[in-house]
Amino acid sequence: MISRRAVLAGAAATLALPWSWPARAAMPPGVIRLPDLEAPGLLPRRVDLWLPPGSNASSTPLPLLIMHDGQNLFDPALAYGGTIWGVAETVRRLVATGTIPALMVAGVWNTAQRWADYAPAAMLDRLPAAIRTQAAAVIGGPALQPRYTDALADRLVPQLRQRFAIAPGKVAIAGSSMGGLVSLASLAQRPDVFGSAACLSTHWPLIGLEPVAPDAVQAAIAGFIADDLGPPRGRRLWLDHGDQGLDQHYAPYQSVADAALARAGWKPGVDLMSRRFPGTGHNEASWAARLALTFTFLFKGLA
Repeated sequence: MISRRAVLAGAAATLALPWSWPARAAMPPGVIRLPDLEAPGLLPRRVDLWLPPGSNASSTPLPLLIMHDGQNLFDPALAYGGTIWGVAETVRRLVATGTIPALMVAGVWNTAQRWADYAPAAMLDRLPAAIRTQAAAVIGGPALQPRYTDALADRLVPQLRQRFAIAPGKVAIAGSSMGGLVSLASLAQRPDVFGSAACLSTHWPLIGLEPVAPDAVQAAIAGFIADDLGPPRGRRLWLDHGDQGLDQHYAPYQSVADAALARAGWKPGVDLMSRRFPGTGHNEASWAARLALTFTFLFKGLA
């Protein structure tokens, strides 16, 4: 039997740490390595772009999806634990059935500052001073998320638009755990660029493996949604969680978020999908298993 300590140790790695990736000479089919993303105050990070089979990246406009923790998306030789999200396989399957349009996916790798890059500053700023101090100790300093979001919006997206044919309109953004939080924060911070977000196993507790000051964090979530995210205004938002491992802590926070979203005018099944997946945990295999549902909600009707 796997001990609870072992489960939490693995969860800690998933939440906070980058990993040492082995070198790889050949890229997986359809994947292009782009120049590293660089921005003031942030560590440089690798970016991989996946293009669907048969696409003409220079002339056929495709919707763009940006995903965090990009090393876990396409190549088992690079992915944490050898398990990928199966993004390319899921997109190909949904395109073949006419469910969603063909799209390109930019995988932005994490860095040694992952937690600081992804922790949502607008939520942390709403916490009591003592909790903010604790958060700064956990993430290694101030939250860098606003800089990271702006780097995606003001550097990566324009660079991609210069080089590839990207469909007019706004960009989708997605991630899991802390990557779910930064996706939500980006949707709020830069609605001029990001029009939809998918947040899988969103790590609502913010600053630890298990809840710290849950009442204060829940109030911060509700305030963020009311004041920073606001009404949908044409955006789409996917939120989900399981009930195993770290995900067992998320339901009370998700209920607070769902209520705040309802007050802000988000309508389930229209511009919002909030799902619980019993029996699933905080890992790439669980996220891969429901990715078709996620992509269908974000992109159906755009074909």
